[in-house]
Amino acid sequence: MTFSSLNRGNRVQSRVDPPLESPRQLALIAFVVWLIGVVFHPLGFLVLLGLVLLLVAGAAYLVRPKKHSTFWRGREIDLDDDGGLAQQVYRMVFKR
Repeated sequence: MTFSSLNRGNRVQSRVDPPLESPRQLALIAFVVWLIGVVFHPLGFLVLLGLVLLLVAGAAYLVRPKKHSTFWRGREIDLDDDGGLAQQVYRMVFKR
């Protein structure tokens, strides 16, 4: 038994996976929140929240990173842009 094998079990994951798959998933959540606010009048504030989330999903769709692919040694590889701050925030929130 080595020290490195003991240390593996106690590692803390430093990177947290983003909670949402894509802006489409956020738009679906926004629609459900909006619909709940429309149907149940005491929860009417959810209408505004759903619309705001829908606008955020639309903005995220517009700033999503574009994929560029090329071939290298017979394999297709994806190249990512190192975009600005908007794309970095996108990658923190969405997996794709």
